[in-house]
Amino acid sequence: MPGTGIDFDAIVAVYGIAPTRLRSLVTRSAVTGFPAAGPDGQWSAEEVELWMGELVSASQIAGLLELKRAQTVFAYEQQPGYFVEPDLVETTNAGRKQRRWRRGKVLAWDAKRPGRGNPEPRKPRSVAEVPADVDVSQATLSSSEAAAVLGYASISSFTSAHAQGQLPQLGEPGAPEAGPGRPSRRWDTNLVLAEAARRRVTAAGHQARLEACLEALRAACGAAVSAVALKEADQGDATLAQWKSAMAQARRQFKREQLTD
Repeated sequence: MPGTGIDFDAIVAVYGIAPTRLRSLVTRSAVTGFPAAGPDGQWSAEEVELWMGELVSASQIAGLLELKRAQTVFAYEQQPGYFVEPDLVETTNAGRKQRRWRRGKVLAWDAKRPGRGNPEPRKPRSVAEVPADVDVSQATLSSSEAAAVLGYASISSFTSAHAQGQLPQLGEPGAPEAGPGRPSRRWDTNLVLAEAARRRVTAAGHQARLEACLEALRAACGAAVSAVALKEADQGDATLAQWKSAMAQARRQFKREQLTD
């Protein structure tokens, strides 16, 4: 009896991989060992699941992420809270610790990590109401004020997102204003507030879909739950891709819930 097939978009949604990374894994399958697709362009869901769950070394991770050396992975480990924790740590007879990570976990981390290594746009942050210390009555905001209004943790993360084209609605900033302290580029206050409102709506919609997916998974008691079915029952205008994204996150959360029960 043939196994279940899974297509490119479903792999991205289920395992949380960046599409560009998955294309690279497929193209470099001789190096990555990614399963071959069938004549219909789909992969065996069972083979993909096994491949994602395999434990890999730092050198294998370097191959997956197209890093020049395994030492880069060890450097990631040295940054507190930056890299994923290993799934297995063994001590050799010589006293050396050998660490292994599950492939799927590393690839999901790769899709969300900050920096130049992640070409995919990040999901919108949770955007709070306008901070009390930001005066939005002024015509323009500094970069630090705009970053705070949009929910970015730092000026650098905000300006990086803008440089990568993730905030096209803001347009280009104005010239720095003269004054005490370090000059800062100025951003149109109305455009920043409009973008903040849009991001709040986007975040609220994703949270609502996530909760709907979790409720469906809990009610199913192990039976299959489809993002397609939830999308068809949705009265809103969310896309199937948005429902798949919410379902992928919900499955990971639901799995953690089961492990802690």
